[in-house]
Amino acid sequence: MNELMIETNARLSRVLYFPCSPKWNAACDMKTLSNKLSFTRPILVSFTGILIGFMLIAVLVTLSQRKDIIEDYHKINLNFTHNLAVNYTAAILKENDYILDRSVRYFSRNDALNNTVNVDREHGLEKMMQLLVLMPRVSAISIADTEGHYLRAPQANMIGDVGNYDPKTRPWFTHQASSSTYSHYTDAYEDFFTQKKTITLYRPVVSPEGKLKGTLAFDLDLASMGYSLRQMQSPVQGEYFVVNREGEAILHPDSNVLLTQKISLPMMDKMTNAEGQVYDKQSHNWYYYYAFTNPDWYVVFRVSDITLSDLARHETIIVAWGFALSAILVVLFGLYLRYSSRTVLMNILNAIKTGDVKQAPRLEAMLSKAIISNKERELTYVRQATVDALTGCKNRRAFDADITALMNENRPFALALVDIDNFKAINDTWGHLSGDIVLRNVAREGIEVLQPHAISLYRYGGEEFAVVFAERTLEDALALLEKWREKVAHRTWREDNMHVTFSGGLGEWNLEPLDQLVIAVDEALYKAKQQGKNRIICNQEV
Repeated sequence: MNELMIETNARLSRVLYFPCSPKWNAACDMKTLSNKLSFTRPILVSFTGILIGFMLIAVLVTLSQRKDIIEDYHKINLNFTHNLAVNYTAAILKENDYILDRSVRYFSRNDALNNTVNVDREHGLEKMMQLLVLMPRVSAISIADTEGHYLRAPQANMIGDVGNYDPKTRPWFTHQASSSTYSHYTDAYEDFFTQKKTITLYRPVVSPEGKLKGTLAFDLDLASMGYSLRQMQSPVQGEYFVVNREGEAILHPDSNVLLTQKISLPMMDKMTNAEGQVYDKQSHNWYYYYAFTNPDWYVVFRVSDITLSDLARHETIIVAWGFALSAILVVLFGLYLRYSSRTVLMNILNAIKTGDVKQAPRLEAMLSKAIISNKERELTYVRQATVDALTGCKNRRAFDADITALMNENRPFALALVDIDNFKAINDTWGHLSGDIVLRNVAREGIEVLQPHAISLYRYGGEEFAVVFAERTLEDALALLEKWREKVAHRTWREDNMHVTFSGGLGEWNLEPLDQLVIAVDEALYKAKQQGKNRIICNQEV
């Protein structure tokens, strides 16, 4: 009985302790050792950490980049608004103000105003019509003495009752107490004769002795002034216009919206700086503005917040795709490294096992692939080109830079301003497409004459060109200008009966400020126009 129990216990012991047999323990030790020698787990853990860190960096960089993109577009839109104000709107206002100033000086001398209004009205009307031809952005000219006697050009097609017209009730009429020597702009008001709203630029006519003689007023052609806005190319999709303090459109590419409300008064109240940007939470629009003081107008560029978001999203998507592609490459590289490391180890074990050293793998550098790095965002936005797209000349920005450099270096130069004669009539007769062709060909003739002498031609504005003759005498400059003028005057045009000429003013810099030089040369140009056009006059002759 005892022997049977002993044998049974022995069998149970063999059954119960079989897992702890030497063979099982050896298998457990092998598994533990394999885990310690495994290359797979460290590689997977390392590349998982790298991938997670990479994705976090990608998200942070993308969000930061989106913010930078929006800020960069704000700067671009502000620069566009500044250029639109300074290079276009201010140029138009200065042109009208300059001609008004010259005209007021004429009527303030002797008894010119009284002769025009009261003595010889027919001759006075003829003079005013000649003045009106020189101003394509003015629809009518009015002149009145202090007693209310007036003359208006043109006089045709008057809708109102002329007998009831009293110029003393007009916003532009200047009384003795309110007279000053500065130009003024009226608010929008209804014209007595045309029954349409208009804005008038006016100035009192004051004699050299300080006596008020009357008022000279220019009714602005707002539709014509805003037409050139259609040619502007904005950096992003948006709407640009000029408004008054009440937010009404003064200049706009669409003449149908003139003097309608474009900006609410609460938004206008936020425009307190000389230039800047404000955001309208209700309409989700950004307003970039530039403020004038006389007149109290604002140049505004309106851009939808959705437009800026779309632009930022488009650029960030490109960067995000770059990050995603890089992440895929990181994963593929990790898998390849895992595979290649296992293959190398298997080859080493096979070489140790067989003793064939010749078949042993050469442990060369495994840098067979380079991880494709992300393209860094390129936000090098191109500023307004220095070449005018229509004519191929340098533009106003290049003119300002070049002439400033000459003045800073005290290098002598001569300046010429050239204006195409009767350009408005060319546009009105043959159309604006023909007008563009005239501009291009006049510029081309000038470039052919000036370029061999290393002299640049600039489009100064509209149909006006500028030439800077660095370190050249007036005689050399005049000879080149005359050669250009003759080529244009003798050119044959495609349109029948089209004859194109230009007039010019020329002056030499004598260390005076630039604005004084420009005024002197402009006076010479004005004199050339008065003497019959198609000629060049030096400012010394004025």
